[in-house]
Amino acid sequence: MVKVFRSEAGKKQVLQSYNELLGRWGVAFKELDVDTPYGTTHCITAGDTALPPLLLLHGVGDNSAVMWLLNMKELSRHFYCIAVDTLGGPGKSMPNTSFHKKTFNQVDWISCVADGLGLEQFYLAGVSNGAYMAFNYTVNEPEKVLKAVCMEGGMVTAPLKSMIQTLLMMFPEILMPTRNNLLKVFNKLSSPESRLREKHPEVAEHVVLLMKYHNQQAMFIHKPQLYDQDRSQAVLEKLYFLLGDYRLDRKKDFTSVLDRGNFRYSVIQGSGHGVNHEQPERVHRKMIDFLKEDQVLQ
Repeated sequence: MVKVFRSEAGKKQVLQSYNELLGRWGVAFKELDVDTPYGTTHCITAGDTALPPLLLLHGVGDNSAVMWLLNMKELSRHFYCIAVDTLGGPGKSMPNTSFHKKTFNQVDWISCVADGLGLEQFYLAGVSNGAYMAFNYTVNEPEKVLKAVCMEGGMVTAPLKSMIQTLLMMFPEILMPTRNNLLKVFNKLSSPESRLREKHPEVAEHVVLLMKYHNQQAMFIHKPQLYDQDRSQAVLEKLYFLLGDYRLDRKKDFTSVLDRGNFRYSVIQGSGHGVNHEQPERVHRKMIDFLKEDQVLQ
């Protein structure tokens, strides 16, 4: 069975911090577990169940508690939000022996979570790897997805190149993962204009814990499906992408794919990779305006 945390002591620290962050959400929430063939998936819900459902997916090395800390209060005014702890991520989901490269099917897993929650149709939103999952699920299961917002990610065209670019952003500090070095890595991913670490030190401190104690190899079970332009064009109107303007020149490969495919996207000023943390109000406005263009659920 895959080892999600580097140590039990590290896991304890992460989950203690996880629970503390939930107390900062500023909105009533419920935690529940959904059984799937690949393990138990932990979800956190907020908002009136009569509202349209919005499934929220976090990135690699993240969890729901920190990813949606600055977003849940506003989003849950408009949607019944379900934040999902990805299997293999440093949250409360618990993979089983079927969570393996040879047997795990990410699209099927998301469908199993939705079925377990009684969702026939829903909105999707994700950040980074969560954006890829939202995009890929929409392409593969378009009848289930009303619309999807992909933040700082989406289609994958060259997985190895993307991985190398991400790792290079963390060097050399990641070679000596002290607290100060990991905070430097956190700063590298954020726009200086956002002052994210200054405004929300609790986010930075939790991310440092995740970088220190999470076994990121556990997320490599999620083998990416390469971008298929023809299939993607069939769901063009369902998709919306949000990008941070910080180091936008390093995202030329991605924006060129968006431009060639005529995908709808916006660049959020004063934000980097943590776009929904760095400029939450701007992101909320863009997300809600796009998603609520739809009519009520069929």
